[in-house]
Amino acid sequence: MGASMDLLPHQVVRLVQLGCVEEALASRAIWVCASCLACSARCPRGVSLPNVMEALRVTLLRSGGRHVDPAGLPEHVLDNAPEQAFVAGFRKYT
Repeated sequence: MGASMDLLPHQVVRLVQLGCVEEALASRAIWVCASCLACSARCPRGVSLPNVMEALRVTLLRSGGRHVDPAGLPEHVLDNAPEQAFVAGFRKYT
C-alpha cells in the first residue's frame, strides 16, 4: 500500500499532530488505505492507523467533500462491476 500513497501513514499522523489537518485531508493516502491493519501491527506506539484514516475520510465527507463522483464513472464499469462493489465503494468514497 505504501507505494501507492503520496504520504506514508506515519506522515499523515504527523501532519495531524502538527495541526496540518487540511494537508492530510488533501492527501491521496487517506483514500488508498485498505484498513488491512498491517501498519497497526507494526506501529511501535500502538496507533490504530486505519481508525485515523477513517476519521480523516469521514471528516472530509461530512464537510461536503467528495472523492468519487458517481456520474463520472465509465460506462463499462457501471455495466460490469457487481452491485456489492458499488455499495462498498460509495460507503467509503461518498
